[in-house]
Amino acid sequence: MGQEEGTGVMRQPEGSFQSFSMESRWLFEQAKRLDASFYARDVTASGILIGDIRRQGIGIDCVQDLAEDVFWPGRFKRRYVSKYVGEPFLMPSEAIMLLPKAKKFVSNYPRDVMVKKDWLLITRSGTVGRCLLATELLENHVLSDDLIRIIPKNVFNVGYLYAYLNTRIGQAFLTKDQYGSTVKHIEPHHVAGIPVPRIPDLEHRIGQMVLEAHRLREAAQQLLLEANELLYSELGLPEIDEDDVDYFGRQGGRIVKSFGVRASQLNLRLDASYHLPILKLIDLHLNGIATKVQPLGTKLKSIYIPPRFKRPYVENQKLGIRYLRPSDLSLAKYFESRYLARKFKNCDLYRLREGNILVVTDGTIGWVSIVTSVTAQWYGSNNFARLVPADDLDRGYLLTYLFSPYGQYQLRREIFGGVIDHLTEEQICDVKIPVPAMSVQRKIGKLMIRAYSHRDEASQLEDKAVNLLEKELMELAHK
Repeated sequence: MGQEEGTGVMRQPEGSFQSFSMESRWLFEQAKRLDASFYARDVTASGILIGDIRRQGIGIDCVQDLAEDVFWPGRFKRRYVSKYVGEPFLMPSEAIMLLPKAKKFVSNYPRDVMVKKDWLLITRSGTVGRCLLATELLENHVLSDDLIRIIPKNVFNVGYLYAYLNTRIGQAFLTKDQYGSTVKHIEPHHVAGIPVPRIPDLEHRIGQMVLEAHRLREAAQQLLLEANELLYSELGLPEIDEDDVDYFGRQGGRIVKSFGVRASQLNLRLDASYHLPILKLIDLHLNGIATKVQPLGTKLKSIYIPPRFKRPYVENQKLGIRYLRPSDLSLAKYFESRYLARKFKNCDLYRLREGNILVVTDGTIGWVSIVTSVTAQWYGSNNFARLVPADDLDRGYLLTYLFSPYGQYQLRREIFGGVIDHLTEEQICDVKIPVPAMSVQRKIGKLMIRAYSHRDEASQLEDKAVNLLEKELMELAHK
């Protein structure tokens, strides 16, 4: 066991857990916290780094110095209503999606739960410390009280601050104050007091990069919306959701979604999700269009779900290859970077191939994405299927259709399993898909492909900004 230079902390060699001792005076000099994570290696190292930067004569402000306000609106009673009388409501897990989709609508909510474009949002419970810049799309939604809001003093402040809070230094400060036994939380004053180095030239450079990434992400969202609208208009399909279904008891019946099914229509399935009335609407609308509708399986070259495998994670990214999980597919960016060993048994079965369509088959069924030039050759989970479309089925069009309610409800219809939902290759192949002329498919599909390209560009530029900022701060500290 040895002492880390300059910290006063005794540490054991690397292993499966961190073990260290500390001076008792630290408990009283800081926040009187007894949880070890408050004094963990990253937190201690970040504190030392800020001290070294200050000694170089560089100014250190707090988050609150760069903001007009740092707050959360407080808990409020959510009165869920129909989309026709309420506003779309997003939980943090929905707000961080590439294209946020509200599942619930609320009314009689406090006005300060709304956000404005370019505000910085930080998750304050559960997975603490995830940061997001509010897009124009989020202005039209009611956002959960589980998001801390930071109103910037100016747009470049928020770009720099966003990058800083996404560095290892910023993340250490964001998460060190979390509290709670089952669900972790942080409060606005924890965020407001985080130290931030002030280097004007660097702030401007980093801010410009982050804002360009932000612009690309907004462009991706707009392209997704355009592709969805074009799908409906070109195929002559109406938009649908469950508010179009009359359950028993009308509005009251929506609470338990009561409906009847004829015995002759059971098809040996007794699970209610298989017989949802909206699926009848989908069949009705698909049967009413001029475009030929076919089973998806007839339009695929191949579909493959690899077997389960033991994931050989590595901490040093130089020794591994990025790993894509099902929970990553729907996100605006990849919040956590995980790596698997470069080589392991049957590793080629899990490599992602450019152009493949990915469909989640276990857990949250139906999330879809496409393997781009950036994610090609990454390793991918065994919990999503890889679809290779036939030559007469455009990849972008297929992704757009599966992304739409027409594809999503059909995918979820077939799920089975008690605790964890599952989906098989055969069930994916049973999805009904309209197959219009190739010119129509390409017109729709190119919007979707461009959207995912913009998302990747935004993530790469943002990562570059964060890494540059980390590097510059380290160099300043050790001059």
